[in-house]
Amino acid sequence: MLDREKAEIGALLTLEEPTKPMRTEAASAGFYDSPGFKKKYPRLQILTIAELLDGKKIEYPQTNVTFKQAPKAKSKGAEQLPL
Repeated sequence: MLDREKAEIGALLTLEEPTKPMRTEAASAGFYDSPGFKKKYPRLQILTIAELLDGKKIEYPQTNVTFKQAPKAKSKGAEQLPL
């Protein structure tokens, strides 16, 4: 799934406790080695709804590397619309 979607990190949210095969599958996905942060994050993370309600969070680098910043628009002065 991660490779198909070209995702570095993914999460599975579940109502029930994950089974041993589910945990094995998640562990087999390996780790994402974050450049610049020198930390590894599990590529596939399983969290239960109960864990989320208790405050557990998905582990990922805390920066926005998804979107590029738009260039600043150049001001042409105040433009008036015709009446």
